[in-house]
Amino acid sequence: MSDNCLHIVPIHEGDYPNASQKAEEILQWFIEKDIVENELSDCTLSSQQGYRFKPAIADLFKDGEIWAYSKSLKTHGLEITSGTTRKVFHPMEGMYLEIHCPHCKNEIDEETAFSWVGNWAKGQNTFQCTHCQNKAHLVRYTIEPEWGFSNIGITLWNAHWDAKPAFINVMEHLFECPVILIQVRI
Repeated sequence: MSDNCLHIVPIHEGDYPNASQKAEEILQWFIEKDIVENELSDCTLSSQQGYRFKPAIADLFKDGEIWAYSKSLKTHGLEITSGTTRKVFHPMEGMYLEIHCPHCKNEIDEETAFSWVGNWAKGQNTFQCTHCQNKAHLVRYTIEPEWGFSNIGITLWNAHWDAKPAFINVMEHLFECPVILIQVRI
């Protein structure tokens, strides 16, 4: 079995305000619902430690009792990314990028698209369409497959991809904005 994860990232312009405080609030929600252990452990595939899942993780996903919880998996937990550094949350496998202008709907060429992603990570927010010359924030462009751009996000390692609508609603309520779900297979 290969590893996978699900990124949940708020959709917003600029940097998410008070990202570290919001990350703590989200972690507390997971702890209070008995979904994760309250101690950091080596349960992610990143350089950061995470919070190991408990059986209640299954309640967040359709068919979760079958797929979402496994006591035997080493990589099986919640990772929270927050702070002042911007992060690109992408689907990894294949890692292709299609960006379409929100105004004229034309596709931005791949070289320009990847350049925009790099410039966004360095602090630039708006980009000018190479076709119609209109400007928009990067999150306003249609991006396929879905990518996330934020200084905060959560990653669920080796859980499940089919999140229940109620869980997505809770995440949107906690983040106070819409969220995007990015499926990753490693």
